[in-house]
Amino acid sequence: MTRIALALDLGGTNLRLAAVGEDGTVYCRERSTTPRQSSSNEIVDLIVRLAERCRAGIPSDSNVFAMAAAIPATIDDSAGVLKKLPNLPALEGVPLRDILAEKLGIPVILENDANAAALGEHWLGASRAVDDSICITLGTGVGGGIILGRRPFRGKDGTAGEVGHICVESGGLPCGCGGRGCLEQYASASSVIRLARELGIEAESSYDVWKAATAGNADALEVFRRMGMFLGVGLSSLINLLNPEMIVIGGGLAAAWDLFIGHALGEVNYRAFRLPAERVNIVRAQLGDDAGILGAARSAFTKE
Repeated sequence: MTRIALALDLGGTNLRLAAVGEDGTVYCRERSTTPRQSSSNEIVDLIVRLAERCRAGIPSDSNVFAMAAAIPATIDDSAGVLKKLPNLPALEGVPLRDILAEKLGIPVILENDANAAALGEHWLGASRAVDDSICITLGTGVGGGIILGRRPFRGKDGTAGEVGHICVESGGLPCGCGGRGCLEQYASASSVIRLARELGIEAESSYDVWKAATAGNADALEVFRRMGMFLGVGLSSLINLLNPEMIVIGGGLAAAWDLFIGHALGEVNYRAFRLPAERVNIVRAQLGDDAGILGAARSAFTKE
């Protein structure tokens, strides 16, 4: 009997669900746009519909034993409740774990999306061969997940790995967390768009800025120089604090790797302690959009 976990990657824009085996085989995939300005009931109903489609698409000799969901939120693990969801406000304070478990008839596990990405890359991706690693996701915001001794480190309250809220510019731009000068305000896709507009580039997305930079636009190249510099400041703090073997960088903005990584490494070489800076391997993520899905599935298999 093949054991299968349903793995959900619930983002503010897209909702993806897959049926995943213990070896990482993906047997079925479903995808939908995340309902905007919707009630929690509408989001839950959509998740259940996609889950049932996945169940119908798996081999007959298999058993779906659990669901794990990767969500951009702080997880109250004891109560199965979601907190701090700026892109999914309808789920704020909702006991999603118990609601989905009742509707699907299987145990449900909730995982922060950046932690799930770290788990995925550690299981089947870039950091699978190392014991201690940090995974950073550069998207609309900046997320992070920490693996220590081949196990995820979540902290006492489940908030460990909030890399996006390392201060990289004292007295800098205000952040949604309530602080100022957070890495998220300088090294995310949103910050790339903001800085590009400040420099006179008409950009609707970070992809527009990337296209301009690859075409040789000096202002667009300057955007990624600054973004890489601030990322390097944040990386230096992580290296000095945790002395990891590897830092994996993923998320949509990692597509601009060649435009920013040299500037980031320059800051690391300048700021971080010499030995850990020489030891750490800073690499691009390998799993792409599947990191969260596979990490969520891994969470189901290891937490049962």
